[in-house]
Amino acid sequence: MLKIGVVGTGHLGKIHLQNLLNLTTEFEVMGFYDTNASTSAAIEEQLNVTAYSDLTDLLNKVDALVVSSPTETHYTIAVRAMKEGKHVFIEKPVCFSVEESKKLLTYSQEAGVLVQVGHVEQFNPAFTHALPYIEFPVFIETHRLAPFQSRGSDVSVVLDLMIHDIDIALKVARSNVKRISATGMEVLSRTIDIASVRLEFENGCVANLTASRIAQHKVRKSRFFMKDSNVVVDFLSRQAHRSKVNHSLMDDSRSLQHNPIEVEDANAIQLELKSFAWAISENKPPLVGLTDAHRALQIAELISEQIHASNQFVK
Repeated sequence: MLKIGVVGTGHLGKIHLQNLLNLTTEFEVMGFYDTNASTSAAIEEQLNVTAYSDLTDLLNKVDALVVSSPTETHYTIAVRAMKEGKHVFIEKPVCFSVEESKKLLTYSQEAGVLVQVGHVEQFNPAFTHALPYIEFPVFIETHRLAPFQSRGSDVSVVLDLMIHDIDIALKVARSNVKRISATGMEVLSRTIDIASVRLEFENGCVANLTASRIAQHKVRKSRFFMKDSNVVVDFLSRQAHRSKVNHSLMDDSRSLQHNPIEVEDANAIQLELKSFAWAISENKPPLVGLTDAHRALQIAELISEQIHASNQFVK
């Protein structure tokens, strides 16, 4: 059983902590660390988990660490844990900059520890059940929209929301990005709140990605178009369906046959945490490792740079 701790118990960190407490076969939760004393006291009482006032004390108790603190602290905390020989699960985005994520790759290799990154949509049951039907997509279309919340607005919508769809697009396209076209703007925060992006891959695949955190309703939906079929994945409702092109034997007509994809519902956060434990116990690469997260962050950073360079609505 893996002795584990959590750093940062804001919205997502608390969710991680609660899920870890439920995974009693895989983990023994040793405690958590948060710089907010009142938050720590409340969570310690509510969940009956030890709150540490010093990160060093927590690190001395664990084999692995979940880093769910603000993005700008990910690098410093992860490096500190790695130097202590601890395996690390880092929430997305992996770091605040590509330069930091590149250094993390070096540190993890030198320390010989396993690092997984929280691109949780790769564990969404709708996506995992649909993935066998997504082969060599020609066109990808994604919409990830949400009402505005101050939480998460310390980074742009590209790093906050779109990073999930960048990660998925890179996974299924299986090709390098050769061209990026991007536009976006600030609305309610001091960072990019809405972005529209076109990724062109070397193998001919094209992905149009839209992300907004000023929408009235949540939407997390992706469409994958192949030569003779298309797949729709609704990450929010955890449903998926496939449409296949049928060619008539009588004439030259075509029609679409729509079929739901059977999805066995599951807790994606628990699945990614269990995958983290399995990778450590089996000494296997994680499903979403530092290299994958670094690649997604590279694309996200290029998108943000292009938006800032070409748009008068972004300072």
